[in-house]
Amino acid sequence: MYIKEASELSGATQRAIRLYESLGLLNVSRSGKYRVYSETNINLIKMIKEAQALDIKLSEIVNLKDGNEDFDWVVVRDFLIGKQQDVEFQIRQLEQQREKILKYRQSIDMCVKGVDSDL
Repeated sequence: MYIKEASELSGATQRAIRLYESLGLLNVSRSGKYRVYSETNINLIKMIKEAQALDIKLSEIVNLKDGNEDFDWVVVRDFLIGKQQDVEFQIRQLEQQREKILKYRQSIDMCVKGVDSDL
């Protein structure tokens, strides 16, 4: 299939697909001057889009491929474990911040109640 159909099936723009190719993330065969996309290419495009939706940068994806023809899925798994740990750390930080804000609001509420009772 050609790029238009690959774009429709994957949900990626034609421009994005060309970018993935230029970064070496996709190896696409050619028929004359036309690129011919396989089902494997479509699945990989979808995976790249999903990774981006998870806030994984294209440069990080390129590094996971590291010049290889295909991804080393063990390396990808380990990378995702690290990303998950980062997210869990951020969640803990946000929970601590939420607690601090709650305590601060409670102290403000006490001040407001004091002002209201003075009236």
